[in-house]
Amino acid sequence: MKNPIGITLGDPAGIGPEIIVKALTKISYRNLVLIGSRAVLNQQAGRLGIRLPPLLIYDTGAPGRFEYGQVQKNCGIAALQALECGVNLLKANRLAALVTAPVSKAALRLAGFKYPGQTELLAARLRARRYAMLAWSKKFKVIFVTIHLPLAQVPRQIKPGPVLEKIYLLNQFLIQEGNPAPKIGVFALNPHADEFSRGEENFIRQAIRQARQKGIIVNGPLPADSVFACRTQFHGFVAMYHDQAMIPAKLLAKDAGVNVTLGLGKIRTSPLHGVAFDIAGQGKAAPDSMIAAIRLAKKLARTI
Repeated sequence: MKNPIGITLGDPAGIGPEIIVKALTKISYRNLVLIGSRAVLNQQAGRLGIRLPPLLIYDTGAPGRFEYGQVQKNCGIAALQALECGVNLLKANRLAALVTAPVSKAALRLAGFKYPGQTELLAARLRARRYAMLAWSKKFKVIFVTIHLPLAQVPRQIKPGPVLEKIYLLNQFLIQEGNPAPKIGVFALNPHADEFSRGEENFIRQAIRQARQKGIIVNGPLPADSVFACRTQFHGFVAMYHDQAMIPAKLLAKDAGVNVTLGLGKIRTSPLHGVAFDIAGQGKAAPDSMIAAIRLAKKLARTI
């Protein structure tokens, strides 16, 4: 791995800078670069009584005065500047991977952000048309057919094509992780896999049949309420929508879950939590998820 791993600071008013500073005391900082406000980093390190290691910082400018735990336009601007810088470095092949700290979507919108989230901006900048979010932990890995979408709109998106794409992306990732013949389970959309279905499960079955024809080991559609009891039988899962699997995924991951974006042609990871405004600035934030995101980014960068 010749190029470094880049880490964006996220929203200055959230816990992003705190968990980054804490993470740097627990992992090797070799081959890491930080992207964001040097002033915010120094402020956070001073508050925590931690001396920052001598690593490169792409300083994208100070946000000025801000309050922890609040949605603020200047913090949205700072987060967006760091993200844009990170994406540009990644696109220019100057980073092996990008780790993004949590942002406030409300603050980003105040800053003029037009995307649903960081994932969608990355996909647009990298011109990725087939991408997906993967919730990763040592105990559970699940990819989502739909991401930031109102629940009422989900059934219309459950078609063979999108489901099959996610099966392919997950299969490729699991092979990259070291599973030569991964076993994949696919969630049903409706209760008990078929009840109340308006044809969605038939579309899911079509995707599964097509994946099997390509040699992928895949089963489903599985009732979502029983998937987690049999999770050790599979290497990963395909869920139909965000909350269907994100809630149990976070419970199983505890504080060490990672969000991985697949299909970008580049490596991007992030902690599996948000800005946590309720504890921002209090020194209480656990860095476990950030540590896991950095370590996974390093691991994936070594395998490509």
